[in-house]
Amino acid sequence: MSSAPSILCLYSSGSNARGQLATGDTDDAHTFSPCLFLRAPPGRLPDGTTAVLNVACGANHTLALLARGETREVWGCGDGRSGQLGPSYAREDSEGAGSASVFRPLDLRAAGSEGYVPRLVAAGWETSYVVFSCPGKSDVLISMGADDFGNRGGGGIAVTLSVCRVPLLGAFSDLPVGEHTLAVRALSAGPHHVVVVVSLTVVGGSTTEALVGWGAARHGQLGSAMSGTQTVPAIQNLPRAIHMDGTQYTPGSVSHSALGNRHTAFLHSSAKVSGIGSNKKSQLALLDSIEGARGVACTWNGTYVLTRCGSEDQVVATGSNSHGQLGQATAEPCGDLRRVDFPSSTGPRRILKLACGSEHVLCLVEAIDGEGTRREVWGWGWNEHGNLGTGATEDVHAPLRIYPTAGSNAANRVVDVWGGNGTSWIVVER
Repeated sequence: MSSAPSILCLYSSGSNARGQLATGDTDDAHTFSPCLFLRAPPGRLPDGTTAVLNVACGANHTLALLARGETREVWGCGDGRSGQLGPSYAREDSEGAGSASVFRPLDLRAAGSEGYVPRLVAAGWETSYVVFSCPGKSDVLISMGADDFGNRGGGGIAVTLSVCRVPLLGAFSDLPVGEHTLAVRALSAGPHHVVVVVSLTVVGGSTTEALVGWGAARHGQLGSAMSGTQTVPAIQNLPRAIHMDGTQYTPGSVSHSALGNRHTAFLHSSAKVSGIGSNKKSQLALLDSIEGARGVACTWNGTYVLTRCGSEDQVVATGSNSHGQLGQATAEPCGDLRRVDFPSSTGPRRILKLACGSEHVLCLVEAIDGEGTRREVWGWGWNEHGNLGTGATEDVHAPLRIYPTAGSNAANRVVDVWGGNGTSWIVVER
């Protein structure tokens, strides 16, 4: 007799003023609570959902990218007044036709032609980004919502409730001759700036890759000028190639980028880390000294790197520690790169994922003991809205196991985690 298929559940905690937790109300959640999806049983994902591919969080809105068999869908909840969840969502809200505190499917069909499916999502403060892909055709990147800092990437002419197609081709100084296809390799967003890795392939020919950004640029978070006679604009409202210390990005050298409020960190294919932008909070301190990096993530004012030390994974951190974000068992300023120590009593562990919210940190950990392995979520940092799911709102200054809780079913298995603006998200398989 075959066993019953596993069920995926999405849980959230933290800030919920506009229903961005999708818990059916607008009260902050101090413990992990099941998310609600339109026309799905309470606490369950929509029928046929096989994976939650990403959760992207803005100030008061959330995007969830779901895999349902062979299809991909973008669902949203929370505040859509600036158009950050698309025109149809805003229209439904104005007509009182939908609840903001429940995930609803977003109708973005006008943004891409037939055959295109959503592949990547990201969110800024009040802006959202979706990459659509179709085999054999160029990717399409759209932006929706606020454009205060050139966030939309449309040159400043976007209408708030419209969907903007971001003109990525303009970032290439020399377009190749002949038919070509454009692909978005990676997409990352901070509160007010965006970084993407794009490639342009000539049919039957070569591929050119570029690191591209737009949005707030005053602090150098989108790179430096190409020459000393140029100045970096405060706002970059169109995609432009990112330059570091006067040199252009080397194709293939960046495997991932993470964005804070005023800085950007890059994980290189060489397992090194670099950063650009503001260092006022020491968020870039000693990043170039790190070896063997496997992952990088940013809070608003900090940078966190997952590395391998001997036979065990570890996290090193630098930046603001005003709420214990550096995991040093104190909220005193640190000023340099520090190792985050997990309690020694927990034994050996593998860190499967490092995720950052606005000013808190989450780690998906596989703990190893004599009975085998088990998955846990550890967290620390700012906790004003109960976003660490501890049942309280006091900040947590050192790594603390926050899931599973004492009352959790031991058979439940954590699949993934994400951090948002005062929010945390966990996918559990049961």
